[in-house]
This record gives sequence, C-alpha cells and structure tokens, in this order.
Amino acid sequence: MASSYRLVVFDALMLRALILNDSKKFPDVLAAFRVAFQGRRFQILLTDGILSEYEAESNKFPPFQVQPTLNRLSRQGRAGHVEENRLNRPNIRLRRLRREHREFILDALAGRASYLITNRRQWLSLSAHTNSYGLQIVSPRRFVELEG
Repeated sequence: MASSYRLVVFDALMLRALILNDSKKFPDVLAAFRVAFQGRRFQILLTDGILSEYEAESNKFPPFQVQPTLNRLSRQGRAGHVEENRLNRPNIRLRRLRREHREFILDALAGRASYLITNRRQWLSLSAHTNSYGLQIVSPRRFVELEG
C-alpha cells in the first residue's frame, strides 16, 4: 500500500450498503465512501480477518457477491491487502465481542487504520479503548463530519 494513503476499515454492513448502492436507504454510508475515495486520501484496509468477516456477512440474507466489488476497489487503488505475517496485533481485551468481531477490530488496529466506520453501537462504544492506538471508531455520519 502506498504510504500517502490513510487507511480506513468499513464494517461488513457498510460494504453491503456500497454494493447495493441505494442512496435513499444508505445515504450516510455512501457519503462516507465518497469522502474516503475523494482525492484518494484513504484506502480500505483488507486483511484475511477482515475479508473473513466480509464473506460471512455476504452469506446472510439477502446474499451478495463481495469479491467482485473488492477486486474492483483493489484495481482502482481504493483497497489494499496486508498479509497476516505483517500484522502485529495489539494485546487489548475486547471481551464483549464475538471472536470474529474481535479479530476484525484487532486487524484494523494492527493494520494502522485511522478509522473503523460502523453503525454497530457495541463497536462504537470501544472508541475510547482504541483511540490511544490511533484508531477512531466512528459512524459514517461522524466520518463525513471529520473528513468531508
């Protein structure tokens, strides 16, 4: 990944909204993607753990195809993959989360993402714990306010 980019992670529900591309149903989420891609300031961080969460979400009803969108974003330079062996996950406790959700957040921290964008209240409540690591967990609307 190019060092001029700041990294961002969108939770799997945000990626679903991007794929569905319904501006009436997901105005804040799509605005957050526009801001992230504007001027190529941000690149979506992808790791095996993050991809695993995306795939799990894509199998829920209604199912959607995640890989074509990720491939397109990668070709456009809007997403990049960091290999697992290059990640140094911090040792912080996220007990209230399911295992796969802990991995998702720990990968965002280890990948040095600036933001994790989500509407999940449980994840948003972790922001105080992750800010000291440089990761802001924010809603799509808050991301647009901060970076738009």
